[in-house]
Amino acid sequence: MMALKALGYSMNTSDESQIQEAYNWLVQCVQTMKPEIVTDEIIDNMAQGRKALGLIYSGDATYVINENKNMGYYMPEGGTNQWSDAMVIPKNAKNPELAHAFINYASDYDGAYDNSSYVGYTSANKKVMKDLYGKGGEFEGIDAYIPRTDNKNDEVFEYNEETKKEISNLWSKVKIAASNTIKGPMGDGENGIFPVPVGLRVRVDCYVFVRSCQ
Repeated sequence: MMALKALGYSMNTSDESQIQEAYNWLVQCVQTMKPEIVTDEIIDNMAQGRKALGLIYSGDATYVINENKNMGYYMPEGGTNQWSDAMVIPKNAKNPELAHAFINYASDYDGAYDNSSYVGYTSANKKVMKDLYGKGGEFEGIDAYIPRTDNKNDEVFEYNEETKKEISNLWSKVKIAASNTIKGPMGDGENGIFPVPVGLRVRVDCYVFVRSCQ
């Protein structure tokens, strides 16, 4: 997603030339920087201030900023993806009444508050969202907690089986390129030049947040 958006393309493109260009863009990134690919490693590095920039989930960004006030949150004007989580009940569920009861619990104030507070993602319960983000709330002033709704370049992922396979294959190659990367001209961060974590994710949201300048 990040590479396609950086190049000005839709993240739902099925154009093979655009996808190949995005792949080349990512390979160049991992060959000239020192990225972290695994989500947990990105979170830890950002929370501890060992990296200058990360591309991660909005809820993880909320956690990082809550842990490290020197971090800021940014969504590029070129667009990112809009999304929502959902709970579903299989049609062959043995106890759908209990499943409905659980969904009701997770949607009511107490359950929704505990869940949103723990994971850092925006709650669908408006009162929970207001209490956590508002004055005195646990996530007061942390913009990562509130979704953006006014950028025409933001998109919702559209599932395409063939494109998914193609991107998954190329992403595997990007990770191989990253594992084989030697120090490039940007250095290793020890001389004031910080490496940038790089990621391409299918089906999930990615946001960027950067270290604030003091």
